[in-house]
Amino acid sequence: PAEDAVPSCSKLRHIIDEMVTTEREYVRSLCYIIESYFPEMERLDLPQDLRGKRSVIFGNLEKLYDFHSQYFLRELESCCNHPLRVSHYQFGMYALYSKNKPKSDSLLASHGNTFFKFKQVQLGDKMDLASYLLKPIQRMSKYALLLKDLIKECSEAQEQELGYLRAAEEMVKFQLRHGNDLLAMDAIRDCDVRVIVCHRSVWGEDCQWLVLREELQLSP
Repeated sequence: PAEDAVPSCSKLRHIIDEMVTTEREYVRSLCYIIESYFPEMERLDLPQDLRGKRSVIFGNLEKLYDFHSQYFLRELESCCNHPLRVSHYQFGMYALYSKNKPKSDSLLASHGNTFFKFKQVQLGDKMDLASYLLKPIQRMSKYALLLKDLIKECSEAQEQELGYLRAAEEMVKFQLRHGNDLLAMDAIRDCDVRVIVCHRSVWGEDCQWLVLREELQLSP
């Protein structure tokens, strides 16, 4: 019915507006980390345990920023007049960021938090660096929620648009799982379990699936 179409269109507009607005905030946060905290790694009084560890602390955050600021944000903004054109994109770098996160957390807890605290106070910021470094993880979960809401507001008649949105939702969910899989691979390296990594192409991206095989040894 026409009466139902108007509220649905309004809800779709609200969801896509939220996605664009929060994306801009996210890009600003990534830029803030790079501009405020990256230069700290070049200081002469940088603790020895932090020297040469930028990639451990920040992971591939700079690549995330380049992708979102130069490409993905623009794509979302171009969808403003066509809310259902949000398509799936490759977010493989998020799995790598998730894999590195425990190492980053450990280094910050042991040496980084104390060092970076001075910069936080200097900036007059209530949030510490560790909180900012959580944002990429939180952002992927936010994408999943927003895409779920978009799908809910689409009608089955919008078959092509639904296909795009479901593909995007699956890609985001896959990357969240894939990040956990990479963490699991690190965690079980020293266990008596064989890990078989199976490769499969999903939406043109080479994906890894984990299969665990426990070795059963029988005494003679």
